Amino acid sequence: MSENQSQAPEPQSREQHAGQTMSAEQWAAAFQQEHHREPTMAEYQEALRLGHVASERRPRDPSIQQMADGARQVAAGARNLYEAKVAPAAQSAAHSAKAAFDEQRQDPKSSLQLWITRVPLILPAAAFLSIISLFLPIASIRRVSVNFFSRQLEQSDGGIILFLMLVVIGSSIATLVMKAKWARITTGASGVAAGLVGMINGFGNMASISSLSGASIGIGLVILALLSVVVAACGVLVLMSLRRAPNTAQNE
Repeated sequence: MSENQSQAPEPQSREQHAGQTMSAEQWAAAFQQEHHREPTMAEYQEALRLGHVASERRPRDPSIQQMADGARQVAAGARNLYEAKVAPAAQSAAHSAKAAFDEQRQDPKSSLQLWITRVPLILPAAAFLSIISLFLPIASIRRVSVNFFSRQLEQSDGGIILFLMLVVIGSSIATLVMKAKWARITTGASGVAAGLVGMINGFGNMASISSLSGASIGIGLVILALLSVVVAACGVLVLMSLRRAPNTAQNE
């Protein structure tokens, strides 16, 4: 054998191969070949953090600057129009809306009052469906799905959301049975708190997952975000009903 043939290039070691930046598809194929299984969400995020997986970036469009310049001109014209005509009209409309809102609060047959009377039934139902959404997929990557209680997640607020939603359901039932003011206060406050925590986790995780290449948002995250809005709104309506009738439900 000649000297040139004996100096054939050696294959790359695993450390050298791991140090290279690959696409999400190449990394997943290499991981599956080495470990004989699909990678988990946590392993994919760790590889992305270490730079083993290249982040997908869209090519910049040369016409974006022209569009931005045009948008600035439109914004300047819109600001002048707002200061000249829209702002005075908006102030007048705000006063009219406030007057109409106060009138609806005093009218027992108004649409606002009807929604307030339906809140004791809507709120526990929305909280119960929010609990179910915690066990539905919140994200998936290469046919691997996770929920708020999956072991692949290093940190999750699923337990906190579950506890708050249970408090909402319990206090709502107490309000229907006892008609006590403290129960209504607990229902409204817990509804607002649970709704805010659910919205932060729902919409926040949706934004985080959408920025990851190869990952998709699960149906559970969408349902949680939407139902959390309903829970928070119902909590606000419960607290508003206390202002409407300060002398009722004094069975503390």
